[in-house]
Amino acid sequence: MFRGTISRLIQRSNSTSAKGIWSDFSKRSPTLSVQNEKIKQGLLEKIPASGPESVKHPVVKAAYHSPIAIDETFQEAYKILEDDAAHKYAKAERLEKEIQNSKDPKKIKSLEKQIEVFRVGAENRNPEVLYNSMFGEVEELDTSQLVYRLLLKERWQEYDLMKLMQRLEQHHVIPDTLPTLEPQVDVQVKFGHNVGEEFKDWVEPGAILPCFAVEHPPTLKIQEFDHEEGKNGEHGLYTVLLINPDTPDLEANSFSTTLHYALANVPLSNTDNTIDAAKLMQIGNDVVLQDYLPLTPEKNLHPARACLWVFRQDGELSRDLKVERENFDIRGFVEAHKLLPVGAHMWRQMFDRSVNAVREKYGLGKGRVYYKHRSKLPLF
Repeated sequence: MFRGTISRLIQRSNSTSAKGIWSDFSKRSPTLSVQNEKIKQGLLEKIPASGPESVKHPVVKAAYHSPIAIDETFQEAYKILEDDAAHKYAKAERLEKEIQNSKDPKKIKSLEKQIEVFRVGAENRNPEVLYNSMFGEVEELDTSQLVYRLLLKERWQEYDLMKLMQRLEQHHVIPDTLPTLEPQVDVQVKFGHNVGEEFKDWVEPGAILPCFAVEHPPTLKIQEFDHEEGKNGEHGLYTVLLINPDTPDLEANSFSTTLHYALANVPLSNTDNTIDAAKLMQIGNDVVLQDYLPLTPEKNLHPARACLWVFRQDGELSRDLKVERENFDIRGFVEAHKLLPVGAHMWRQMFDRSVNAVREKYGLGKGRVYYKHRSKLPLF
């Protein structure tokens, strides 16, 4: 009976060789396909006897054995899922025709959302799309495709989001700077001037970085997932604030907040989502409210927190807006300009051997040294 089932699967898979909707790129983006032909062949057609192309380790590849009838079973399942996707695309096309015949803005918006649901549903079980989102480089994914953004959001929520919130709360960024945060975007930070392997990659939230590693402005990547962009698809506007809530205030016997970097009216979209030196040169210096000033912690103090906040703007902020570095009131600033916090990041810094050199480059003069106060009273 088992052999008969296998033979029937083989016959049916051989008889369904016609290309379906997932092989038709006349109306679909080619980025929904796996670009490596060998991996694509092993994924969709038949796993080679030597093992999948995606397996590179020689020992693992030598020990690989395909489960019995896996190729035939996959082909049968693929056909069922592809037929379902074709039905969803057909529904989306019918709704598009309704939009052409409608003049009601509310109805058009509702139909457009339904079309998005059908299009995402037609691709979120496509093996090629799933392979790209799970094993491909995130930087290479076409984030103009909603299905990729939603799959990236799932990955982000499973680990990176939880780690970020744990670090923000563990180091009291929340509520020391802002009372709370409901993250809607993935914020990543990288200091591209570093050449060492330890510091040139994306910064892990809460990491302690030496002063030389943050000497120049960071590259920021702000990935929206399912937020609608501006009218007609233009970029949304964002504000970025980098603050240090651990600046010593001797007179108050406490700490104050210093603003180390401030950007406003930065245009970003689902695909154009990076802020770096090239982008700032392109859009002009009028988006820079305060130039970047690296944290240079004083000697013998506890680690200073570099708190990076990203806000979605309700509209364009004044081009003549002025902000002061010292005693910066982030809560008042956010409330006054109706900014919505959508993402955050943080790293920490301590005094190290590179601090004095960085202070000299930025004309900050010599730093202070703090000593523990020793009481004359005896210890009990």
